[in-house]
Amino acid sequence: MPLVIQTANQYSLTVPAHRFRQGERDVYYFALSLETLDGLLPQRVQDDVIKDANRKLTPSHARNIQAYLDEQDNWLLGAMMLGIAQDAVEFQPYENEDGTISQNFGEMRIRTNRINTMRIFDGQHRRRAVEDILAALSQGEGRVDKLDALRKASMTIVLYAEENIKMLRQMFADAAQNKRIEAHTVTRFDQRDAFNLTAVRLADEGRTFDGRVEMERSSVTAASQNLLAINQLASVLKVIEVGYRGRISHERNQEYMLDMDELYERCRVWADDFLPAAREEFAGLLNGGIENSEIPRLRTKTFAYSTTFIRVLAGCYYLWTIGGESWTPLANFISKSEIERRSGHGLLVDAGMVVAPANNNLFSRRQEAQKGIDYIIDAARDAVAS
Repeated sequence: MPLVIQTANQYSLTVPAHRFRQGERDVYYFALSLETLDGLLPQRVQDDVIKDANRKLTPSHARNIQAYLDEQDNWLLGAMMLGIAQDAVEFQPYENEDGTISQNFGEMRIRTNRINTMRIFDGQHRRRAVEDILAALSQGEGRVDKLDALRKASMTIVLYAEENIKMLRQMFADAAQNKRIEAHTVTRFDQRDAFNLTAVRLADEGRTFDGRVEMERSSVTAASQNLLAINQLASVLKVIEVGYRGRISHERNQEYMLDMDELYERCRVWADDFLPAAREEFAGLLNGGIENSEIPRLRTKTFAYSTTFIRVLAGCYYLWTIGGESWTPLANFISKSEIERRSGHGLLVDAGMVVAPANNNLFSRRQEAQKGIDYIIDAARDAVAS
């Protein structure tokens, strides 16, 4: 257990650590309880100040981490990275079983009068979230057992023997070079997002998208036999529920998580009933008239397999059914409309969605897509009324 001694607002820390070299610096790797961490770094991370080696704090990001810690018992946070003056740290190696001195494992101590040289350069949002959740729970805003569990839980610390602010800033930039998790991987792995879960289920159990969803890339190529990438499908399913410009809040996602079967059924009806009724290109995939191998060729002839058009169909479905109306009249109208490529007229041209003449693709920008959705809905209502 780490030992923290407070003396005139300064601390002495003694803790077992793994010492190694990285980038010509000594590095100390160890763990601290959240309670110890909160006491060791007493200065609150400020909202509006770019301090030391940190970027400007984004309070909403810190609040999201705080909510995550509060709601999840099986939480996971990455290591915090800190810098400290070289002469602030003492390291006493352990003795190995054979009597030799270990070069890597021992007891690390930060001198009391040098603790103030410690600087966070990666982890300020986690630091702020830990401070705020412990404070909130201590004031009775939540479960007592949760507070006790968090105080005893630990976080990994990577402490670099480096105090130069310019060097720490460079180290932050270097650490940020790590490859981001691709969108399709997040969709497949994130079990706490209702639409990710629904997209994966629809790709496994649905008829229209069964075997036609790209799982290893974040987009589909022109030569792909898939209709959408898995992350694109999850995005489209959100449009079905909240519209093209809508957003899913954390609270609303939690509501969806409570009844996943109902969400799946609504999305399945759009995918397996509405789409085939609205376009023969989807009906053909279900009745065997169109093979998956034909999708790349048909992309050059019709906009039906365009990712943007599929999103537009989701937006149209949302607007048409939001009041409880049957989607059948909308599907009938769209099924009779021309959407072929290189056509000088037709539904999408009239909606202003085709880039012509140099680029025969649909606008993917939000404003053009929304205008297209509005136009199709108005045209469909006029057709029904007449």
